[in-house]
Amino acid sequence: MRLKIGDLAKRSGLTVRALHHYDAIGLLSPSARTDSGARQYRQQDLIRLHRIQALKALGYALPAIRTNLDDPSIQPLEIIQRQIQVLDEQARLAQELRARLQHLAAHMSAGSETAAADWLNLLEMMTMYQQHLTDDEMVALRTPKGSTAREISAQWTQLVAEVAQAMQQRMPQDGPAAHTLAWRWVRLVIAMTGNNPVLANKLKAMQQRESRAQEILGIDAAKLDWIGQVLAHARTALFAKYLSPAETHALRQRQLAGRILDDWPKLVALVRAQMEAGAPVDAEPVQALAKRWAQLFRDSYCGDDVVLEGKVRHAFTQEPDLMLGVGVDEALMVFVQKAIVHLHRPFDSATRAGPKPSARFELKAKS
Repeated sequence: MRLKIGDLAKRSGLTVRALHHYDAIGLLSPSARTDSGARQYRQQDLIRLHRIQALKALGYALPAIRTNLDDPSIQPLEIIQRQIQVLDEQARLAQELRARLQHLAAHMSAGSETAAADWLNLLEMMTMYQQHLTDDEMVALRTPKGSTAREISAQWTQLVAEVAQAMQQRMPQDGPAAHTLAWRWVRLVIAMTGNNPVLANKLKAMQQRESRAQEILGIDAAKLDWIGQVLAHARTALFAKYLSPAETHALRQRQLAGRILDDWPKLVALVRAQMEAGAPVDAEPVQALAKRWAQLFRDSYCGDDVVLEGKVRHAFTQEPDLMLGVGVDEALMVFVQKAIVHLHRPFDSATRAGPKPSARFELKAKS
């Protein structure tokens, strides 16, 4: 049996144009010629076409079909398993798209003019989040505990506007009004991220890198820096109740150090990852982090001043807000305490009096 391209098109239900395309990409080419040189399809070409149509019906793309048909090393079971993986991924993407559309619909259902006018901005932000975050992190943003995503979005809009106004009016960073804004900011980050420091760090990094995100949300590097500085002043104000003016000044300078503001959230995320992975406190990675925690605590609060350390320790027991930070909770503090106790464990029976005082307090650091 030999068929011209027009005849094959009629019998297969394909167009002549489609068959020409198959030929051009090397998927199916006529293997016979007439005496005059015209190309025709033979029986073996028809068999290949039937296989192409069968694989296409299973959802294979044309390049994948060509690979599967031309590679003799690919086993039939492998072909099927590959396509199952493709379909699984397509199903996952469909579910993700559905969740994103539901999230968008929930915001727009509020009925406000702003929600309707800014829906493309919201969709654009959701796309940026998807590029920077894992699927689980995306779910966490859409389903925060205690509030709806729409409520948290509204709170952010209001808070960012207030911070912008405070900066424009040059509100004193060491005043109670600014401190209130900073504490609200921290609590809102905790609520939005489900107290996940890895997610919080990713969002901050994205906000710093993506100029379009800064335009849409209004959160730029200047605002992040202002909030960080105000938070340092707010924490110092709580410590000041228990310190002398000179000690307060020294602690404030430590709190305002740029490295300190950035290093705590990153370290908390690393420690929490070890804890949630079930790592023992005497494991080498945990001990290395405990050593970093102890040093960062000294850099943040008291240096080698034992008297100041005691006063800072007392302040932590009296001021719950000093422990406020993304990723910080009782479980993390217990884990850090055990790791630091092991870090300072005595090496002989003559010194088994317990860990040094600083070890008992280094767990009180915050993110």
